[in-house]
Amino acid sequence: MTKHKWHGGDDGSLNAPVFGWMWPEKVPGGGPNTETGLPLVWITQQVVEPQDGRTGRRCIYCYDPEDDPDGEVALGAGADYYNEAISCDWRTERRVECFRAAEVLYLHASRLGNAMADDDLTYVYSYDRCEGNYWDSVAAGAKFPRPEERLSIAERAFAHCRVAAEAGIAESCYKLGDFLRDGRGCDKDADKAYQWYRRAYDLGKSDSPVYWGSAALRLGKAHEEGEGCTQSFQEAKGWYSRAVTGLSAAVREGESWYRGALKSAEAGLARAEQEVSGKY
Repeated sequence: MTKHKWHGGDDGSLNAPVFGWMWPEKVPGGGPNTETGLPLVWITQQVVEPQDGRTGRRCIYCYDPEDDPDGEVALGAGADYYNEAISCDWRTERRVECFRAAEVLYLHASRLGNAMADDDLTYVYSYDRCEGNYWDSVAAGAKFPRPEERLSIAERAFAHCRVAAEAGIAESCYKLGDFLRDGRGCDKDADKAYQWYRRAYDLGKSDSPVYWGSAALRLGKAHEEGEGCTQSFQEAKGWYSRAVTGLSAAVREGESWYRGALKSAEAGLARAEQEVSGKY
């Protein structure tokens, strides 16, 4: 286990930063090691509410990728920061700093081959969680930027989504289809979008109904409009029906966020049934 000293002190003052970081040393006294472009991260936890100019946070440990061969530690710590940010008042600096810590931790996990981190980074970049204030290795002292830092935020989201989709994560498969359908961070390609939607459905059948229901909704729309496939109201009807089944189950299981998608599936099914029946 690599040891790192917390420079903020341990005097009970509870004044650790939300997102604290440091470059690892090449050798003792040999200067910072910036080769990966990613720093070590001080994992801190909110203990009390901020007051009297103090953050109310305590340092728990220092994250070092050398102690995390599969990226699971970084993935879990990133999720903790991400969830803390979601629970924060959206106007606070703490919220953005939590998202910034999550980004760096997810980047560590991604670099270590953990595709779930790429799925999470898709959300970070797609929703601009850091409000443009993303990790900049050169600004932090590295000599060269990481290759990814030359990409736009939309291109980063697409790149990470593709990695996760190619690793077989169903949710990322249908989201990759959305990128390709809309041309966000990539060129538009309706044919490939359809293929990824179908891949998401096939993978999702053994997973949560959220995933196969969401994929079915997109396949229904594709067949209704003839995007990347043969236009067919009969096919659209079948896919919309599957979407209603899956998304209804998801909502019943507590996934209330998908109520809007369920309504879209129900409306699509009604349109397709009307077209098939010829009754207007």
